Amino acid sequence: MSSLIDLLSSKLEGGPVARIGEQLGRDARTTQGAINLALPMLLGALKKSTARDGGAGLAHALETKHDGGILDNISGYLLQNDGADGGGILNHVLGSKLDKAAAMLQSASGVNKQQSVSLLTTLAPIVMGALGKARQAGNDGGQVARMLEQETQVIDARSPGALSALTGFLDADGDGETDLVDLVSHGKNKFGGLFAKANRPQSISRNLKKATS
Repeated sequence: MSSLIDLLSSKLEGGPVARIGEQLGRDARTTQGAINLALPMLLGALKKSTARDGGAGLAHALETKHDGGILDNISGYLLQNDGADGGGILNHVLGSKLDKAAAMLQSASGVNKQQSVSLLTTLAPIVMGALGKARQAGNDGGQVARMLEQETQVIDARSPGALSALTGFLDADGDGETDLVDLVSHGKNKFGGLFAKANRPQSISRNLKKATS
C-alpha cells in the first residue's frame, strides 16, 4: 500500500487543487504549495492526538463517520462542504493550537491566516478519509496509530526535520510569534522534499495501483 501522503497527493491533484484555490482566492501553484505543507501538518497533529488514548478515539471516529468514501468523490465534497466536519476535527486534534497552526502555515506557504484556517478545515475530513480507507482493511485503533507513526517516518525520511518544523508549535510553550519565526527559519529549507517522490507521475501511477489492489 502507498503511503498516506502519496495517496492524498494523488487524490487532490488537478481539479481538486484548482477548486480549493478558487475557494481560497489563490492561484493553483500557491494552493498546491500550501496543501503540501498542510497535509503533513495534519498527519503529525493526528499522530500526537492518538498518544493520549492509544488511538481509541480515532478508531471510533473512523468507524462511525469517516469510512473513506470521501476519497471517491472529493470534487462533490468540495462543492458541498460547509466546514462543520473539518472544524470539529480541528477542534479535537488542534484545539487552542489552531491559531498557531494557521500562523505556521501562513509563514511557510504565503497564504494568509484566514485562508490557512479554511484550508486546514477543508483538508481535515479528506485526511480522515484516507485513514478510514486504511481502517477498512481491518486496522484497529492501535494499528491506525502505528500507521500514523510509520507515516511520519516516511515524511522524515524524505525531508529530515520538516515535520518537526511543521508541528513544533504543538509543543511550544511561548506565546506564538517568536516560536513560529524560529521554527520557520529552522525548517523552511527542508520543506521542498516532502512531495518530491509523490509528485512524480510514475510514482503516482504506481501508488494508485497499490492503493486500489
